[in-house]
Amino acid sequence: MKRYISILVIILTLCDSCKNKTNSKGTENPLKKRLQSYLDACNKNGLSASVLVAKDGEILYTDGVGLRNKAEKLPVTEETIFTTGSLTKQFTATAILKLQEENKLSVNDSIYKFLENVPKDKQNITIDQLLTHTSGIMGNLGYGVDFVPISKEKFLSEVYNSPLDFEPGKQFSYSNVGYSLLAMIIEKVTQTDYETYLQEHLFQKAGMKHTGYLYPKWDTTQMAHGYKCGEDWGTHLMKWKADSNPISWHLKGNGGILSNPSDLYSWYNALKENKIISKKSYEQLTFPHVKEHESGDSYYAYGWTIMNSDRNTKIIAHNGSNGVFYADFIQLPEENTVIIYMTNQLRYDTQIVAWEIEQLLFKENYTPVVPKMNSIKHGSTDITNKQLEIIHQLVKLILTDDKHIDDFCNKHIASKERERRFKMWVKDMQNEFSDYKLKHILEYGDLSYDIILESKDGKVVDLTPCFDLQFNESNQIVAFGW
Repeated sequence: MKRYISILVIILTLCDSCKNKTNSKGTENPLKKRLQSYLDACNKNGLSASVLVAKDGEILYTDGVGLRNKAEKLPVTEETIFTTGSLTKQFTATAILKLQEENKLSVNDSIYKFLENVPKDKQNITIDQLLTHTSGIMGNLGYGVDFVPISKEKFLSEVYNSPLDFEPGKQFSYSNVGYSLLAMIIEKVTQTDYETYLQEHLFQKAGMKHTGYLYPKWDTTQMAHGYKCGEDWGTHLMKWKADSNPISWHLKGNGGILSNPSDLYSWYNALKENKIISKKSYEQLTFPHVKEHESGDSYYAYGWTIMNSDRNTKIIAHNGSNGVFYADFIQLPEENTVIIYMTNQLRYDTQIVAWEIEQLLFKENYTPVVPKMNSIKHGSTDITNKQLEIIHQLVKLILTDDKHIDDFCNKHIASKERERRFKMWVKDMQNEFSDYKLKHILEYGDLSYDIILESKDGKVVDLTPCFDLQFNESNQIVAFGW
């Protein structure tokens, strides 16, 4: 009799287990379903990306869509390695604050204390001003120079000999150069290579094994190839190998560190748990130090941007791009949420995916925008006469004459807040492409264009990455440069 009772108990237990599994499936987190549905739609429309979304300590989604290597048809996974772009700046800023904790420097120190031969007009620039992009130092030393080797001495010479854009501390203007100077200060103070310091004092403590420039033992098959205008751009490792593996000072400290969403999630948790820097330092890292635009509502912290959501909750975020890859890192501390997104094929709509996910998470009936990655490429006969005319005016500004740049901005730039950045962008393009001529223009299905230039000796280049020149329905430019 006992034997039959035991068998009955086993059968009832199994049935109850089946019932629980059914109930579990039936009560699956609806946010997971919506995320999966959205990213499935992105996948069908040609997006290649890796995404991690976590809320209240639970990972709602961690996976990839699309391909990391189109030639070999290798899919993006949660392990795929991308460039973080300017997400690198938060690592540099955190390293500075760690050194401050150790009384090896102060953010109020002048750069003159750490760098040699600083000219008089730059001697009073502080570490804080470099961290907040208020130093007045130029944004970049050139266009498309991330992988061009340059010695520390030559880099500093060019910075020192360039005029300040404004008096230090008086304005905000994003500067990659400033963060490279911070990397030099880190090396001076620690007597250690920048990446080595990050590995030993930041990444290892966070449990990050797949983050860095050259230090990790990379599985090259997991590297995402970048795709620009449909062509295989390659990987950062390929670029560094071609240059005998130096990390150019054009890039070091301000961009280019490689990682994946899983490692960045470990970084996020380590910062929250004060494993890297103290709570006081973390508050300084994410404090809204300076307004980014006078008429805007976003602030720059140290390597992060601070703003409010449409729910009036705090957002700590930053993006990064080299014009081919793109990454977004969004924290919502009051809502215990993090969104990490990385793609290897940047177009205009691929920049919005992380923010569409943010809306999807908090608005039950929200319909997120799916990137149009399968846009049809058209010949010049399909370009509207009006937009073609505007593009030719833009190219003329860049290649020959910028006397009419104010008139151009008034007529054709959609956002008045971005006029200053546009003028700086045109100036950069003038310096880079003064001897070039227009070769042809390509149009895409989402009102964006690719402008192809040719030098006197036959060198063909893109004036902008594919996504960067985009019009709205009123024939005004809404996106340019990067």
